[in-house]
Amino acid sequence: MKNVITSLERTLNQLFDPAFLKVFIWGILTTLVAIAITWALASHLKSQIVLTQFDWQWVNDAFQWLLEVDWIFNVIFFFLMGIFFPPIATVFMSLYLDDIVDAVEGKYYTDRLAGKRLGMGHLAYLAIRLALFIVLLNIVVIPLYIMFFWVPFVPLIIFYTLNSYLLGWGYYEMVAVRHLGIKEAGRHRKSIRAQVLIGGFAVTLLYSVPVLNLAAPILGAAILTHIFHLSLQQPRFAESAVI
Repeated sequence: MKNVITSLERTLNQLFDPAFLKVFIWGILTTLVAIAITWALASHLKSQIVLTQFDWQWVNDAFQWLLEVDWIFNVIFFFLMGIFFPPIATVFMSLYLDDIVDAVEGKYYTDRLAGKRLGMGHLAYLAIRLALFIVLLNIVVIPLYIMFFWVPFVPLIIFYTLNSYLLGWGYYEMVAVRHLGIKEAGRHRKSIRAQVLIGGFAVTLLYSVPVLNLAAPILGAAILTHIFHLSLQQPRFAESAVI
């Protein structure tokens, strides 16, 4: 628990680090550009749609009216973007997380700098895989949410336990594979699973707060970077770590 508290303190102390701000700005700008391109493509496709003719004329008229009234299309599009903006921003910000890890290690762990960066391609793979796991597994547990809807706090416990595990694992991996082999990183993560889970819980809380959730990928990467390095400084890990 001490490592987690130290991780949170150090992350907050570095909150306005230029590297953090740069990743946030670039992540948001990249996301906005992607949304603009998506809107342009959607508008183009809308104009090219050839309506399927149904047996009922009123259905054809309804579809035709829906496509012709631009403001309805725009409202639906931006409503969906409002819902999906945070996870989309998360994926795009994750492309720049090497800079966050470098900034944390450069300030606090200069004797243990990573020998290599993951690179944008590898980070994109990890970010998309994490996003898919989160979406799919949260869909899988929907029956549990329904089953225990009337039991106080149980749905919240399921939600936070599942997502704390996934986010802790996902962000830990983005840090650990820079230093350890995949198998060694897995063994180390299992040996500090409680710390990783609590760190993931902190990140899940960040994702639960509107506006602040946009910075959650940055803060999550920083928190798990600290947890990783602080655990390696413990006697039982220091000798066996392969850095």
